[in-house]
Amino acid sequence: MVTYRCSIGSSRSLDYPALLKLKTPTWTQEQLKEAIDAVVTQKMRFTQASARYGIPKGTLYDNILGKSKRMAVLEEAGLTLAEEAAVLEFCCDVSVSPYNRRTKKSLHAVLNFVEKLRRARDPEFMFTGLSGFRWWWAFCKKHSIVSLYYDNNGVPNSGGSPQRYLLN
Repeated sequence: MVTYRCSIGSSRSLDYPALLKLKTPTWTQEQLKEAIDAVVTQKMRFTQASARYGIPKGTLYDNILGKSKRMAVLEEAGLTLAEEAAVLEFCCDVSVSPYNRRTKKSLHAVLNFVEKLRRARDPEFMFTGLSGFRWWWAFCKKHSIVSLYYDNNGVPNSGGSPQRYLLN
């Protein structure tokens, strides 16, 4: 045991072997993969997946969104201000209800919409891997959107043509 003095005069003991022990996760890699899949496919929210699989929410966030610069993905998608406004209109009908920041659109529908919108300028544009989910998470954060969509039937909603949402 090592004893040291705190600045306020109290004495504390440290057990260095206990500090050096690494905690073994209580979940398996398979459970982590299932939890990530459940969140990314909108079958569960982060909190639900965390509770269901016994994985800390921060661990899920780090594995899905990355550990830093989570908002940088917005720049990588390269939407113009008009395209961002079109996505907001598509998701939240802001022209009808300007302060509405709730959507029932699925991730699939939103990503299809954004891809169609961006392909008008860049025919090769496509979200790959987790990039679409990461972009949607950051977009929701930036615009204070609450996603009410919950995939209980697995049937995506296409949502229509992106051109009708562009404000001229």
